[in-house]
Amino acid sequence: MEGAVDDVPTPNVQGMVFFSDDSLPGNPASLIINADTTITWDRDDIFLVIADGGKKKQCDDIAKNGGALGGFDTTSKTCTYGDEGYVAAGDRGDTGVEWRVESGDFYAGIGTKEGVLPEGTELNLNYSVDLKLSATGYMFLIIAEGAGVLLFRQK
Repeated sequence: MEGAVDDVPTPNVQGMVFFSDDSLPGNPASLIINADTTITWDRDDIFLVIADGGKKKQCDDIAKNGGALGGFDTTSKTCTYGDEGYVAAGDRGDTGVEWRVESGDFYAGIGTKEGVLPEGTELNLNYSVDLKLSATGYMFLIIAEGAGVLLFRQK
């Protein structure tokens, strides 16, 4: 499955991450089906992250309090380009972000790289989702097939 989201407004604050209000669609069948997602975008000055609800709240609270302008520790990498606390992150639009969709609430966030002035106010995203049977799904099929063969032989 493939798609695009055009004209996403981008932040004009260097380094900080801003998240969508709505969570990404989850994968309630993640035990049986793997949903591998790739997201690419059309600008090199933007980075994209996927985070859980706790990380989103942390970043939203920092942004709400003014970030670096509000006394936020400017040496900290928390909720910025260099933060390693995201579930997935990418800083190159051409290669994008790869993420195996899980069950739960996860949010997409974007930010402008530090030291780089924004090249515009809009971002165009492309995404693809590849669905495959997980290892557990294969095991389930093998067991079900074996049970079917046994039932068939008993008749």
